[in-house]
Amino acid sequence: MYKRQGERRYPRQVSVEREMEAAHAARQRARAFIDTVFDDVRAGRRPDVTEIKQVVGGMVESIVRNPDAQMCLAQLKKRDEYTAQHSVNVCVLTVAFGRHLGLSVPDLNLLGMGALLHDIGKLRTPLEILNKPSRLTPEEFAQMKAHPVHGREILEAIPGMPARVVDVAFGHHERLQGHGYPRGIAGDQISAWSKIVAIVDVYDAITSDRAYHDGLAATAALTKMYGWRERDFDPELMEQFIQCMGIYPIGTLVELTSGEVGVVITVNPRLRLRPKVMLALDDQGNAYYPARIVDLAQFVDREEGPYAISRVLEPGTHGLDAGEHIRQLR
Repeated sequence: MYKRQGERRYPRQVSVEREMEAAHAARQRARAFIDTVFDDVRAGRRPDVTEIKQVVGGMVESIVRNPDAQMCLAQLKKRDEYTAQHSVNVCVLTVAFGRHLGLSVPDLNLLGMGALLHDIGKLRTPLEILNKPSRLTPEEFAQMKAHPVHGREILEAIPGMPARVVDVAFGHHERLQGHGYPRGIAGDQISAWSKIVAIVDVYDAITSDRAYHDGLAATAALTKMYGWRERDFDPELMEQFIQCMGIYPIGTLVELTSGEVGVVITVNPRLRLRPKVMLALDDQGNAYYPARIVDLAQFVDREEGPYAISRVLEPGTHGLDAGEHIRQLR
């Protein structure tokens, strides 16, 4: 059903370093805009569809040129800003995934709108439920499960809102075997775009620090989600998402064969074991300053032996924060 066509359809036009400034500007605009949208909805005002399209369009343009810059910026997460940054991150990851699948630019724009607005119904969910650190009661969970219905209602009331965008907000919690909500539909009853956003939504949620849990490492999250395919997610889409994210997803803390430690900042679509790494520590554990970036693809045939990733480290190893090092790219 789905084939990885993105790198043929959208060859990378610039390096991650060159794209970072434009990516940061597009993300900042999207981050400020989603706050405005939330404020408008809370106040009973209707967001402007034209402006939504423009904001998402800027994100799409950046991701088409090189998705890695936006994917790096998606690692800059703050626990107390989850709802808004989750909306932006799901937009980024979804558009990058759609690019990987080879979707057209018009489809990437529509899909990105759906991803950015997928959780808008949560604005009608009480904050004490959204941020509750313990298990929800059945009554509270029923209120939480209503947010896709609220999302559909909110978006359908906005003049000019595309139906496919509404469908994503309504369908992103449906699951492959019919145990999702709000409708409990299954299989092909769930739209392809809802299946895509469902995967990305769960991935960003479980890799983010929340009021009630610390986020998983990207590799651990993808391993868990792969185990949930067939039951929760379209198996083929799940496999494609793992390919999109890479063997070493951006933001992964790694140790090299040299003993150096760094953060993955690109995914190499041709040499997936050899991404670019921003080095944080030398082989003696001393901090690199200024940052040093190595492209492991340039060290394939070394006479003195391999220079490559030897192992993945848990987040926070050596006291390192991947996001703090990625900030140096800006």
